[in-house]
Amino acid sequence: MGFLKKNLTFTIVVVICLLAFGAGAYLAFAESGKIDQAKQKITSAESQLNGLRLADPAPSTANVEASEGNVTQLVAELEKIREDLERGARIAASTDGIGVMAGIQQFIAEYRRKAATHVDENGIESPIELPADFGFGFEQYVDDASPLEDPEKVKVLDMQRHILGYLLDRLYDASPVSIQSVKREVLEQDLDAKSKDSGFRIAPPVSARVPGAIDTLGFSLSFTGYTSSLRSFLNDLAKFDLPIVVRSIEVERPSGQKAPAARSNNANNLDAIFGAFGGNAAAEPEPAEETKKLVISENTSTFTVVLEYIEIVLPADTAEDNI
Repeated sequence: MGFLKKNLTFTIVVVICLLAFGAGAYLAFAESGKIDQAKQKITSAESQLNGLRLADPAPSTANVEASEGNVTQLVAELEKIREDLERGARIAASTDGIGVMAGIQQFIAEYRRKAATHVDENGIESPIELPADFGFGFEQYVDDASPLEDPEKVKVLDMQRHILGYLLDRLYDASPVSIQSVKREVLEQDLDAKSKDSGFRIAPPVSARVPGAIDTLGFSLSFTGYTSSLRSFLNDLAKFDLPIVVRSIEVERPSGQKAPAARSNNANNLDAIFGAFGGNAAAEPEPAEETKKLVISENTSTFTVVLEYIEIVLPADTAEDNI
């Protein structure tokens, strides 16, 4: 203590130097930690930069512009697909109950007349046979044309009339021998006994209907004729003038009749459409005498075609839900 008292100034200077050294050491240690962190960030940034340089495609300005162009083209293609799927919206369905009922009455009379005066592609009169009091799917309105009160039900009913008109035009162009039945989904009535007799429903596992997104209307046409009529009808539907898909085709041949063993020259048979069904292709018939000619005539068959009209209804409600 005597030394410190005698050298007070020296002692103070030494203490100050020690404190300054300690503070400097602490600051140096702290800054060295920051330098290490900065070096790590620089190393990470260099790694990311090298990764971007090696990326394919590289995120250059030209590639970004090309990507934006691709996105624009994809959006345009998506809109085109949506427009194609929404083509059903072009059907101008009315909500006027009186007008729609009058249109149905006119529809029935018009297609009865067209069936009676039908001519084939060769200009030969070939009336299409119809059942008595045939209503083309609107049998319940043949004698009772009371207008519906619900505008949504009226709209769906009118849309079905337009679609059936399109289908019948295609079917008449195919020149069937007769029309056995025309069925539609009866959505304007409750599912009571009456509606079950006059309509039908496509099974949900088969239908494309998605509540709130895709609306569908089912139809069934049964007609008799040759396979050329069926082929012509399906080919016309394949043009996709309306978004209508074929769900099933049933063929009923006359009882006791067998499929011909060979195809006719004009391929006017089921084998021409669906391929050979039997094992007759491998069998070679024995040569016949020149004076004998084998004539194979095709009999008419009954075809039942189940179809479904598809309409994109986002974000509107489906017709079935509205009803």
